[in-house]
Amino acid sequence: MIRYNGSRQISISEFKMPFEAKLDENNRWVVLSKIVPWEEFARLYYKNFKSNRGAPTKDARLVLGVIIIKHIMKTDDRGVIEMIQENPYMQYFLGLEAFTYEQVMTPSLLVSIRKRIVLDLFESLTDDLIRKGSKLKSGAKPEEVDMDTKDDDDDPNPHPGNKGKLQLDATVCDADIKYPTDLDLLNGSRQ
Repeated sequence: MIRYNGSRQISISEFKMPFEAKLDENNRWVVLSKIVPWEEFARLYYKNFKSNRGAPTKDARLVLGVIIIKHIMKTDDRGVIEMIQENPYMQYFLGLEAFTYEQVMTPSLLVSIRKRIVLDLFESLTDDLIRKGSKLKSGAKPEEVDMDTKDDDDDPNPHPGNKGKLQLDATVCDADIKYPTDLDLLNGSRQ
């Protein structure tokens, strides 16, 4: 069953914090929450779900926001959940209405979420998000970044295609190590 709240972001002043603290509007997570195409991400994420069967899903913004934070912070599943649990700016980025000390989801849920995501579709949205982020870093305002989402590239596909599959596994690498055997030891003593 699909459960989606929409992408309406509450204002910074509406976000409830303990001890009447206030959030900074210029924080990177607040700015990033304004430029992420939440509706497009949610539409792609919910493509694989049946709307009337199964347990209710987690909100798409929450799920995709956790994945974005995980990759930006370059951390593992448990680490990202703990960081979100401690950081009100990250909770605001995820679309929560108030700061909570509870985990937003279990770290093991991220494994099944990654299996559902179709990477080809999300790569195009990620490219768009990176393009917006680089414009934002260069000094553009978030409103200007939303209006102009495409660069003036003539090439519609900026990525070259894959040329094969590379698999790395240290257990399969050749190692020129000679292990002593009984016959080698006997031969060595004979010589």
